[in-house]
Amino acid sequence: MIVVSLGGDAHRAVLLGRARVGTPEDAAAWLRGEALRLAVRLAPGPRTRWAAPGLVHPVRGPGPDAPTAMRAWAECPEQVRDVRALLAQGHPYTRRFQDPGGSWYELTAAPAENAGDPMNQPSPDVPRCEATGQVTQIVAELAMDVTRTAGARPRSRIRCALAPHLTYEHQGIVRELSGGGGHVWGTFGAAVPVWRVRVAPPCPHWAGAAPCGLYDDHPGACVPARTSEPA
Repeated sequence: MIVVSLGGDAHRAVLLGRARVGTPEDAAAWLRGEALRLAVRLAPGPRTRWAAPGLVHPVRGPGPDAPTAMRAWAECPEQVRDVRALLAQGHPYTRRFQDPGGSWYELTAAPAENAGDPMNQPSPDVPRCEATGQVTQIVAELAMDVTRTAGARPRSRIRCALAPHLTYEHQGIVRELSGGGGHVWGTFGAAVPVWRVRVAPPCPHWAGAAPCGLYDDHPGACVPARTSEPA
């Protein structure tokens, strides 16, 4: 089965996440986890561990918002059970969560033969996200220690390699590895330096006439391999 999460507004839609899972139970679990992941990132609670005490506080809006609706849906056992039963019968499932401001988020699961595969329909003209992030000295050391594979020295600043996206987490290459084994990728945010590194194999798909420059199972469209990066 193919599971997908999308976000957008009246003008565009952006692929936020995509995966291939084996069973209807796995698909229902992925949708539930994705709903909670998006809800936490869009509307973190006052006890979130990454924010300083007092930084996040409740705000009353004009009506139900998408993060609240996603959280309520994911935490409802009856909803999850119904989704699992529907998928087990071979039917697709789609649920859209609307925000008062006009934006929306959508979760979809479908049998692989009925699901569109945007990663297999890339365009050579796909733009890249413009965000850049700093690689601190301690993260550079982690990028060296995370794998024994030989490669280049870590970069001091990286650019997000994904196509334009709505999620706050950006992904960029911290270190090139030798032998075609992939790269050391770093996760960073707006005004937040790289805070996580990991080794990821290259995406097997192609962006137009060029190999995709991202990692396996990345979110969003395939993007042509990079020709230059921040130093």
